[in-house]
Amino acid sequence: MDYLKIVEEFSAKYPDYRNDVRNFTEYLKKQWRNSLSDANIRFLLQGLDVEFLLDSLIYNVEERKTYKRKNAAKKYATVIGLFFNYIRRNTDIENPTLFESISYNRLRENTYMKRMMAYINACDKLQGTIELEGIGRNEAEKVLEWSDDQLEDENKWYSNIEEAKIDETAFRKAMAALGIKMMLIYGFTYRELRKIKMAQYDSMRSTILVNGFELRLPINMGIQMKRMKDFLNKNKISNGQGFLFTNAQGEEWGEITSASGISDFLFPLIESTSVTSIVKYGISQLLKAGLNDSIIKRLTGASDTLIKGCIAHNEEEIERIINVKLVNVELYAQF
Repeated sequence: MDYLKIVEEFSAKYPDYRNDVRNFTEYLKKQWRNSLSDANIRFLLQGLDVEFLLDSLIYNVEERKTYKRKNAAKKYATVIGLFFNYIRRNTDIENPTLFESISYNRLRENTYMKRMMAYINACDKLQGTIELEGIGRNEAEKVLEWSDDQLEDENKWYSNIEEAKIDETAFRKAMAALGIKMMLIYGFTYRELRKIKMAQYDSMRSTILVNGFELRLPINMGIQMKRMKDFLNKNKISNGQGFLFTNAQGEEWGEITSASGISDFLFPLIESTSVTSIVKYGISQLLKAGLNDSIIKRLTGASDTLIKGCIAHNEEEIERIINVKLVNVELYAQF
């Protein structure tokens, strides 16, 4: 068995997690002291438990000092849990005790994360407080793919096309998908999203007017928005106040995010029900595009705290953003 090959396959699929898996591998090398490509590595992996994974975090925090902030340590814990889920799904390694400990359950936090978070929260060597992070690029692509699937064909929103009988679950997914896409590209908070009215959408110009900004819709999203508008008109789905986001009866989305169904649909995709993590991704993209905080606040309805929580903390990511921005400075070519 070649452990390093598994690491490479996982890192290729989830490049944002490469550094965290590399840091775990360093600890594994320290403990194993043999080749990670040796067949005997199988016996080590099958004997690992939660305490071993916790010790790897402690090693990276206290000895190597790789992680200095609570959020970074939490990301490490999350990534290693996902890594062992990947091993469970893609190899013949058997370690039912560990795999059960890291498995996710919507109704309770898993044993593994409870143990990791207990250490992170109590560790005085880690700075800051735990903030909910935005999703990464790979998760965003997965969510976008799902959203496009829900919006590609309005016929899927009927349980019986001949009788024009609407499939309420399929329609709810389509509305949620449209909302998710707006969060991802514009960073709208749920509070602002549910206030959008159909009258703010111009199907001829493929724009939507939100908080004083006329926003051009991407081509694919413009087609999907027009498809939704035509479906609503054809089936006379509307409410007295003209809100865009409704259920199949025309009732506007409620004040809590669960009313939209977004949380339920996210969990199978990214193992999280956090709508805020979607919003944070959108706002982080606006920050990377160079928009200042005051404009983002006005556009999205986000608080100062939420916006500041979207600023990149990962050094490699910050370096990448800086270098992308520098290309646009005056006289860059002459330098």
